[in-house]
Amino acid sequence: MPLVFNKIENSDIFAHDFNPFTRNNQIDFPRQEEIVVIYGPNGTGKTSLIKVLSDAANTKLEFQYEGVTHTTGEDVFHIISDQNNRNIISGETRDFFLGDDIQREFQLQDTLNEKRNILITSIISTLKSNGITAAKSPLIELIDNEQLGAFLKDCANNKSKGGHYSNEQIVDIFSLLELSELGEYDEDKLNFLISDFEKKKPIILQIEQLASETLTPNVHVREIEENTEAISILNRFHKSQCIVCDTDGIDWERLLVTKTANRDAVKENLDPHLKELLEEIIGLTFVSDPFNLKSRLLKTIENGDLGIIAEILNEIRMYKELYQKKLKNAIINVYIQTSIEDTYQEYRQLIETTPDITDEDYLYIKEIIANSMSKPLAVERDENKRLRIRLSKQEFLGIPRQELPLSTGEQNFLSLTFEFLKAKNSAAPVVVIDDPVSSFDSIYKNKVVYAITKMLSHKKRIVLTHNTDLIRLLDGQYKHCFKLYLLNNTDGEVNGFIPLRTREEEMLVSLEKLLDAFRTDVPRNVVNSELFLISMIPFMRGYANIANKRDIFEELTQVMHGYKTETVDIAHSYIELFGNPGNTIPTSFVVGVADILSRTVDRVDLVNTEHFPLLNRTLKHSFQYLSLRLAVEKALVDKFNIDTTQYSQLGQIISAAFPDDNDIDQIRNRIRLTSKKTLINEFNHFEGNLSIFQPAIDITDDALGKERADLMSFIDSL
Repeated sequence: MPLVFNKIENSDIFAHDFNPFTRNNQIDFPRQEEIVVIYGPNGTGKTSLIKVLSDAANTKLEFQYEGVTHTTGEDVFHIISDQNNRNIISGETRDFFLGDDIQREFQLQDTLNEKRNILITSIISTLKSNGITAAKSPLIELIDNEQLGAFLKDCANNKSKGGHYSNEQIVDIFSLLELSELGEYDEDKLNFLISDFEKKKPIILQIEQLASETLTPNVHVREIEENTEAISILNRFHKSQCIVCDTDGIDWERLLVTKTANRDAVKENLDPHLKELLEEIIGLTFVSDPFNLKSRLLKTIENGDLGIIAEILNEIRMYKELYQKKLKNAIINVYIQTSIEDTYQEYRQLIETTPDITDEDYLYIKEIIANSMSKPLAVERDENKRLRIRLSKQEFLGIPRQELPLSTGEQNFLSLTFEFLKAKNSAAPVVVIDDPVSSFDSIYKNKVVYAITKMLSHKKRIVLTHNTDLIRLLDGQYKHCFKLYLLNNTDGEVNGFIPLRTREEEMLVSLEKLLDAFRTDVPRNVVNSELFLISMIPFMRGYANIANKRDIFEELTQVMHGYKTETVDIAHSYIELFGNPGNTIPTSFVVGVADILSRTVDRVDLVNTEHFPLLNRTLKHSFQYLSLRLAVEKALVDKFNIDTTQYSQLGQIISAAFPDDNDIDQIRNRIRLTSKKTLINEFNHFEGNLSIFQPAIDITDDALGKERADLMSFIDSL
């Protein structure tokens, strides 16, 4: 089932052809393996395309898949970003799991820890503001919910501070609690209750104990209060004049002794605990005694009437109930404000719906990951289905990256292969993989490609790359397992996903097929033989070197350097190397450097573009690389009279032309030339691995045009 795009928009990055997208807008998946490779040079927009498919900000998308129109990629695409965008958070091994449910799992774990800390801190603060400063506070005993009371004790414990309770236990406790109606109440009575329970021996507890005893009436009990008040006044004023009636001649010292003796005599007739209780309540004032305990208790003792005690205890019982309701409400509100339950439920749902590690996945981890790193790596879920990874028998998650026993390459490989595992288990039908092999050596590249073909075999895959090694490795795993598209994105050119013909796909991945094409099909499709032959000079020279055709190699060298003056029959070179089927190649075409520099490929096709569109683009680029290289070399040698017997290579010539490391202009010119893709890098492909296509598809026509304009401007300035 093809993907048909109607709109791809990311700010102003994509050309006008992409919105509305009507030409080269379809991606067809081959039946075998169902892999599509989209090749694009740097700067074409591959990363921007990933952002569009990922529904990034300031992007717009519209496409059809399986008969349904989509304006978001969420339900269709599972994105695996490139190495730089995949590991964007530093520090811990959890960084390896961005972009999937496991990352969300870790995020929720972090959020739960944050909310838990806020909850516990707020609960401890609420307890303190309600008179509870320690786990042994009798106020906690007023909580009628046993589980909540035990949890609050643990929170009030200065050592544990709620640490004995898991998030699950906390949520279970609070999920059963409800807010209570308080009704009207006397704030002073509630505050008395709280402050009294903060004492070592609360009055309220003593009164409760008194209710279970038999009281003997004592008609003199009020004298304790009277004498106590009198003693207080005498001790305070020390006056021989009565402060009430102004009577003179009072012997206050004798009176103080008398009052003290009377008070103590009455006390001695009381039970010890009753005596202690009276000493507590006698000091109460109207303001500090909202329950009127002093008056009511004195009356109780005076009459021996426990009915009054029952009334007191009933009122206190009401305020105990009020206290525990009020405290529970405050604790529940703290819990609600943290929204910890919502986070916890999302976390639990995620854990429960995350697929278990299957046998197939485990084998993948063991065979591909662990064996690749020569280190034992185990992946498992604990009893709560939380992911646990152990590397070399050590916990893998939460360890600073620098402490892992892994090289950078191993870290990158581990990151990517776990992304494959999550993509395999995702609901999305299409996995989009951005540049998966760019940071790996040849061994890891093979393993990555194997994982793409095998681990994701039940998914449709779109692989974005600018690396022909990946294309060859895919073909090496399974012949014809992918369909290749070129991504072009330049206003004024043919844009979109441009499908390659099977013949050019074969030429791209197989040197044997490429050479066969030059011996058979290509000559028959040449439309400008002279420009075609010039554009083939770098490739022919590289092939002659490998084929041990030293005479041809030396001849072609004469037209590979701008300071050379010899001429070469390049038609003869082509025929010697590849033959001349149908005699379509001229029997002779002699050129020198000046001849090459006098020609251009602008607005000219070299081969039939219907049959060989990529080859035509490649040869035109190759011609321009050669022409620019020759022009720069010739200009530098002529300008600075460089000895080419000593400085024969372009890099050497540039350094000889601008040798002064203390001259900013010379440094600038040296960097300006050595940074150009067309001058230094591209011919390595011809000399080494004969990748004729790599230079052309590594740079856009637009970028090449800008480099050419800059270099020609530089030559003119000389």
